[in-house]
Amino acid sequence: MKKFFYTTVLVGSLLTLNASDKNLDFTQNQWLQDLKVLVSLSDKNRYIAQDLDQNNNKVRDDVEEFVLSKYEDNPFQRDMFFKAAIKIENILNLPVDASVDKRVKLDRELLGIYTCRDYILYRNKSEDMEEELLTKTLFKGKVLNTTQRLKVYIEHKKMLPLNFDELSKDELKRDKKSCLSLYYTYENPDSQSSKHLINDGNSKL
Repeated sequence: MKKFFYTTVLVGSLLTLNASDKNLDFTQNQWLQDLKVLVSLSDKNRYIAQDLDQNNNKVRDDVEEFVLSKYEDNPFQRDMFFKAAIKIENILNLPVDASVDKRVKLDRELLGIYTCRDYILYRNKSEDMEEELLTKTLFKGKVLNTTQRLKVYIEHKKMLPLNFDELSKDELKRDKKSCLSLYYTYENPDSQSSKHLINDGNSKL
C-alpha cells in the first residue's frame, strides 16, 4: 500500500508540475492560478527585510520564519522545506541559456524533495493531509514572492521536455529507499546531525 502511495504521490506531483504535458494547459492549471494569487499578495506586501538571509543558510529569513512557524518541532519536515527553498533559488538563478539537462536535473531533485516529504506524511498517518498540502502551496507562494520570480519559474517549467520526469520501477524503488533512509537519520538519535541537509543545496534529497 505504501509503495502504491509513493507512486501515486509522484504521479500526482508530475500532473501538477509538468509544464510540458500535452494534455494540460500549464498557464491555466489551478495550482498555478492559486500560486499567482499568493505571489501577487506577497508582492504587494513585500518589504526589504524579505530579501535578507542573516544566518547565511541559503534560506531567506522570511521563508525560514514561515517554515519554523509550522515545523520548528519537526526537523525532517523543516529541513525538507529548507532544501526545497534552496533548490527553487538554484532554479531561479539559472542563466537564461542554461542547458536543458541542468534544468531537468534541478527540477527532478525538487520534485524528489516534495514527493519524499508527502510520502513520509502518509507513512506516518498525518492527521490532516489537506492542511499539509495547503502548507506546501503557501510555502511555494512565500518563496516565489514576486511576480518577476514567478515569471522566471514558469519560463523554466516551459523549457522542460515532455515526460522528462518519468521514472522506471527501479528508479521509484531507489527513490523510496533513499527517502526512507534519509528519514531514519532523523528518527535515530545517534545519527549524524542533519545540519548538512540545510546547507547542501546540491544533494538530491
